This record gives sequence, structure tokens and C-alpha cells, in this order.
Amino acid sequence: MTSHLATLFEDASQRGKPLSVLLIDIDHFKAVNDSHGHDAGDAVLQEFARIRRNTRGIDLACRLGGEEFVVVMPDCDLAKAYQVGERLRQCIAAAPFEVGGRSACCRSTASVGVAALEFDDDAPELMLKRADQALYRAKCDGRNRVVADAA
Repeated sequence: MTSHLATLFEDASQRGKPLSVLLIDIDHFKAVNDSHGHDAGDAVLQEFARIRRNTRGIDLACRLGGEEFVVVMPDCDLAKAYQVGERLRQCIAAAPFEVGGRSACCRSTASVGVAALEFDDDAPELMLKRADQALYRAKCDGRNRVVADAA
């Protein structure tokens, strides 16, 4: 993922185009594993990974690890990225995840941190760090929300 991000970052920097990232974390994921078992947790992660269907073809969406995902959005400024994050958050909150077939479902929410390429001396690692800080604020402020980096 980091090499793809670096390539997209370099391209955006050279062309003077916007680039944004979303860090998305499933809220209270441990409770899903504890209540429904690890197989159910795995099913939720697999379903959650399908966030790709709610992004554009040029976006890079992947799992970072654990219950955290990243979406890198070329040609997308901070305001538009915030809107995308909010749309994804609403979709996740609205649709129950199937666990163990159609007979059992669980609901989950997600917190989202948003950051964008903003500074002449910006770097992919700094964007991810700002998105992570915004995600942390979303979690601290009550979860199930989107917070944009206010760098």
C-alpha cells in the first residue's frame, strides 16, 4: 500500500492536483469478536472490505491491519473526501453485517479520519499521520463520526 500511496502522492504533487486519504476503523470491533466469535469477526471484516464498491475506480482502498482500512483518493480535495467519508460511515451504520448466515446479523459503525495533501513539504507519511490523528479524535469524540484534519 505504501508504494501505491507514494506513487499517487508523487503524481498529485507534480501535477498540482488534490489527494486525500481516509482512515476508517470499525467501532468496538472487539465486542463483535467477543459476542459472535472470531469467525463472525472475520465475516464482518470481509464484508467491510467491500467498501471498495462505494469508491471510485481510481481510488485505492485496502485493509491496513486489524479493523483499520485506508482509502486514497486522487483528484479529491479535503471537503469532497469528508463527504465521501460521511457517505461511507452512513452506509456502514445502516447495513447490518451477516454473521453465520442470514439467521444472525450484527450492526456496526465506523469512525473516519480524513486528511489531504496540503503543504509544499508534505509527505505520504505525514498525510497518514494527520488522518490517524483525525481518526483518534473521531474515536475520542464518541465514535461513528468523520473528523477532518484541521492542520
